[in-house]
Amino acid sequence: MKFFKFDKAKFKPNKSSMKELIYLVYISFIIFIITEVVSAMGTTSFGYIQNSTIFIGVGILLGILFLILFVFKKDKRNYYIGGFVLFLIMTPLIKYIWDKFYVFLDIPSDKIWCLILDYLIILLLLSPLILLKKKVFYTVLMSSILMILSLCNYFVSIFRGIPLAYSDIYCINDGLSLAKDFLGQNKLIFIVIIVAMLLAFIVFLFMKDKREVRITSYTNIIILLVLIGGTYSYYINLVNSKTLIYYSANMVKTYRYNGYVYSTLESGLRFIRFKPDNYNQESIVAIRKEVDSKTQTNKETAVASSKLTKISDNSSNKPNILFVQLEGFMDPMSIDKVMYSKDPIPNFRKLQKNGISGKMKTPSIGGGTARTEFEVMTGLDLEFLTDGEVPHYTILGHETLNSVASTLKKQGYSTHAIHNNQGNFYNRNKAYSSLGYDTYTSVEYMDNVERTETNWAKDTVLTKYIKECLESSKERDLVFTISVEGHSPYPTNSDIYNFPIKVVNSSLSKSDQNQIYYYINKIHESDEFIGDVIDLVDSLDEDTIVVFYGDHTPALDLLNRDGGNVDRTTTPYAIYSNFDLNADFKGGDISAYQMSTIMLSLAGVDLGPMENVHKSLSSKQDYKKDLELIQYDILFGEDYYLNEDEKIKPSNLKMGTKDIKIESAVLQDNQICIKGKNFTRKSTVFIDGKEKSTMYVDKNTLRVYCGEDNTKDIKNIVVKQIGLHNIPLSTTNTVKLSE
Repeated sequence: MKFFKFDKAKFKPNKSSMKELIYLVYISFIIFIITEVVSAMGTTSFGYIQNSTIFIGVGILLGILFLILFVFKKDKRNYYIGGFVLFLIMTPLIKYIWDKFYVFLDIPSDKIWCLILDYLIILLLLSPLILLKKKVFYTVLMSSILMILSLCNYFVSIFRGIPLAYSDIYCINDGLSLAKDFLGQNKLIFIVIIVAMLLAFIVFLFMKDKREVRITSYTNIIILLVLIGGTYSYYINLVNSKTLIYYSANMVKTYRYNGYVYSTLESGLRFIRFKPDNYNQESIVAIRKEVDSKTQTNKETAVASSKLTKISDNSSNKPNILFVQLEGFMDPMSIDKVMYSKDPIPNFRKLQKNGISGKMKTPSIGGGTARTEFEVMTGLDLEFLTDGEVPHYTILGHETLNSVASTLKKQGYSTHAIHNNQGNFYNRNKAYSSLGYDTYTSVEYMDNVERTETNWAKDTVLTKYIKECLESSKERDLVFTISVEGHSPYPTNSDIYNFPIKVVNSSLSKSDQNQIYYYINKIHESDEFIGDVIDLVDSLDEDTIVVFYGDHTPALDLLNRDGGNVDRTTTPYAIYSNFDLNADFKGGDISAYQMSTIMLSLAGVDLGPMENVHKSLSSKQDYKKDLELIQYDILFGEDYYLNEDEKIKPSNLKMGTKDIKIESAVLQDNQICIKGKNFTRKSTVFIDGKEKSTMYVDKNTLRVYCGEDNTKDIKNIVVKQIGLHNIPLSTTNTVKLSE
């Protein structure tokens, strides 16, 4: 009795099955070339305009696609012969395109094997068409998704200097809001129309793509299974041979060397929170005992036990503590093949020469301000999280964490954050509450804000608000300031501007020179802000210590191509105080997550849980392993490490240091004149819950045009500070309309 009947006819290749395979292989190659090129263009503008051969190559690929269609249509019987002839025609052309593509990407020769993995992944993503009836529909759908993701990667990379990652799904609203400002309304409308047309076309294909045959040949299924097994085996081989490498803190290099499709998918897999080896209650308790023992010894002997803590005890007179994080700040003198008419950063240079300074390893390159900010504030190492992850969304949106703010708040400090950008960008208005800050002054609470040529707020405005924070309380203050002036993009046509510092004696391309010319003049203004802060600190009667550091290196095209001979993983830092530190610690190489340990130790105040970890264990051989275990326990584990009194609650965060208040609302002709205090250009009037077009007159006056509205029915008038996504950040008191 036969239980299984082998039908040879179902396994025999036919014209449809051969055509299906050739289409699959070739279309995957086209998508591979397009996604890699478009994604790569986002991290460097080099060659993508001048190197027209890339576009010619893509045109040739599309031409060959039409040739394939023509051959299969005409070759009704001898499709094997036609396929062979077609292969001979395609080979030299594809070889030409590949050579141009490889030169464009400018990657090491051994990384070509990683690109092949990227192609195999695309092949796998398209291969389900073998099992489907709606083959054309699926091919167009999946190809569109891949190309749209590569376009998103392109725009995201241009804007912030690092590629698209899975974790960006948490900040998609911020991205959409910024797209309008970055692209402009007309371009955005054009993109929306194109996407709508594409969706309509895909729906049309779904309705029209009707086939009776699902599987053209069972041989293709066998080929698909071999492809799956072969791709996995190939991937394991790349990992074991260390050809496929994750470059910590350098997402641009990781994506460029490992392939953009693979790296984007891998960023999602890394988002799975795997338990570290040896994570259990016993190991965490043992680490805690070791930290507590060394902390007690340090307190008793006042002698540091590690390379980070050769510092003085200033506990008798607690100083104000200032952190100043500078956007895209680096030493431009370190860039090869370029000189300047004068030093762009003389004030910072003076601090480096006369004070405590060094280099700080940052968790991001070219972008990711919030990541560096998170490490400095919390003492946590983002190497143990995922590519590009912004904990302001993924962690601080739903749980609290110890930070410099919560640690100093327990010691009687008032804690403040300042940023001259939107208050709810990167979810900061919620994240800072989870970190224990008392106040947060964002750009919506600032007046007289000057703008750069690319519409970022200039840093000069920040000094005023640092002073306001210091004067807002009788207690000592922590002020954590984040600047934005040095933000990308850096125009390649900046020679149209007449800036004071010039690029001289450079052999770089005109495009690179223009970008550097713009950049050095923006950080020169940031350096002037540094000088203003130093003058402010010197004028204070209270002891004050301040650190200046860069959040990441700038997203200059030259640096994105690994040019300029610059270490992109580090930025400079410099520490200044208006009192004698009497410290043995003179600076050196550190990581961003160690900065809070250094600053709190120099200030002579009690350290927080993570600062004690760094101070006690940094010289230990298994320091990083212990750090990973502690972080996993605090963020995702069973919470064995922290004592109950070390766990914090969210603060009642106040936006701005000064109350915005309405004193009166009076009808004058066809306008409502609102008098009050501390209004800004982001103050918006709401009447009975409805937003009204608001005219900012000055910090004490707002006006709203009424027209022929019935003002007798008005019940409530409030003023709200409006942030990103048109979301209110704070609301004033409510008043009635006076006649």
